[in-house]
Amino acid sequence: MVVKTDYDREFFFDVDAYLIASYPKMTMSIRRSVCNIALGVLDTEYLEATVDACVAEYAQTKLELLKKEYDETVDEE
Repeated sequence: MVVKTDYDREFFFDVDAYLIASYPKMTMSIRRSVCNIALGVLDTEYLEATVDACVAEYAQTKLELLKKEYDETVDEE
């Protein structure tokens, strides 16, 4: 059995490169200001919540790990 140990596990986002590609007329001084603002606003908790949502989606769709539904008819005696 072969276990794949090499996979993409890091997320890199170059804010400056994005700004250059998306806003070609933006000057470097404006990009610096926008980068500082964006880096101050970016939230690790939001990124972690996104990963958690992906885990939940994977568990439901790929692994079929759904919570067992409570059968109300069992306790109705």
